[in-house]
Amino acid sequence: MYGFLIGAHNLLAWAVLLLGGFVIVRAIGRSATWSDAETGLVRKLTLLVHLQLLAGLGLWFVSPAVAAARASMGDTMKDPALRRLVVEHPFLMVLAVVAATVSGVLVKKAPNSAAKAKKALIGTLVTLALVAAVIPWHRLVGTWTQG
Repeated sequence: MYGFLIGAHNLLAWAVLLLGGFVIVRAIGRSATWSDAETGLVRKLTLLVHLQLLAGLGLWFVSPAVAAARASMGDTMKDPALRRLVVEHPFLMVLAVVAATVSGVLVKKAPNSAAKAKKALIGTLVTLALVAAVIPWHRLVGTWTQG
């Protein structure tokens, strides 16, 4: 179960970053001609962020490292790496889900194409900033450079 969840969580992170980047490009390039298709992309991004959170919550309960850290939260809070994994990472992902959800609602309710594109751009930038802030880049870059 752990292997499946970590794989899904990692894959979903890349999917969120790629689709979010695509939404940003579309929001910049189509502010005058925003369509239901672009609004659908924002909804898909919101769905992916929610799925990533669900996979992460599953990991929070089945990960041996997180279980050990949760067993001694006093020590966990003193260790920056463990605190980031057990507390900060999930908290910022919840904020990313909130940002994506609010963005999707605002885009859907916006009165015209320009307003929809602007709200999609700002909401997606906030969502991606939060997601990018919680990705453990040092592990990813370490994997690439040690190859």
